[in-house]
Amino acid sequence: MLYIFSVGYPEPRPIEDGGMPFLTIMRWDDKTHAAFFYDVFGLFWINAFIIGVCQFIIGASACIWYFDVAGDTEGEGTVGKAFHWAFRYHLGSIAFGSFLIAVCQMLRFLFEYYRKKIGTANQDLKLVKVLTCLTRYLLWLMDKCVKFISKTAYIQIALQNTWFFKSAWNGFALVIKNAHRFGAAASIGNIFMFTGMLAIMSVNGLIGYIFLTNFDFIEVESPIPPVVAICVISGSIAYGFISIFSFTTDAILQSFLLDEELRFSGKNRPQYMVVFEEELKKRAANPGCCDACCGC
Repeated sequence: MLYIFSVGYPEPRPIEDGGMPFLTIMRWDDKTHAAFFYDVFGLFWINAFIIGVCQFIIGASACIWYFDVAGDTEGEGTVGKAFHWAFRYHLGSIAFGSFLIAVCQMLRFLFEYYRKKIGTANQDLKLVKVLTCLTRYLLWLMDKCVKFISKTAYIQIALQNTWFFKSAWNGFALVIKNAHRFGAAASIGNIFMFTGMLAIMSVNGLIGYIFLTNFDFIEVESPIPPVVAICVISGSIAYGFISIFSFTTDAILQSFLLDEELRFSGKNRPQYMVVFEEELKKRAANPGCCDACCGC
């Protein structure tokens, strides 16, 4: 893509645009435009595909662990099995989900590209600004929705071994049906991610400050800028690792909801799920009872 970006024929930069006569700009023809946008789309698709494979492996590992933790394997080897499922059975579904994400990202890219390229005089009008902001927000919202549906579909693919569209619909219906549970899990997950990232940033920043102020072989005018850099870098790395736990939480929640629909018929679930099974059996045996009368 960078190579194609430099392809074209040079011409002098217009002086009225702030250019200098001895500087040139590269003009593209239609084929160069098409090749450049083709490579940009490929970049988006490959990036989304790599993220999708990682999400599927994490989600499948959590789902396998949920239904196999009390079995003979005790939930071990789930990551290897998730790798096998991803590259043996579900690469097509992951590629299609990443394709939809790439299309949304490409639409956003084309909108921003041509918005800056055209640069019409009407951009200063309030109506044009409002429409531009509204269009940008709708494209961003579409991108977020497709990413959320694709992420949910990957988990459903691992749970039910269905194709992408059916998995996306099953995941969407599951989220709508249990919106309060997903909302509570998302709220708790966001709090966990924020506090965890803040704790890691604080500890690393404190260690960096102590290290910079107590060793004479390090000479700095002020320890504040390096400490800020340490906090930013450690926060970015911490967010990447903690987001794995957030995605795992979604996968386990969907596994639990599927197990609930199956009336907890399996035998290799986590040990604490036995309580739910016993309560379900009591409610099935006494359909008209309540907690106040018999404690079930």
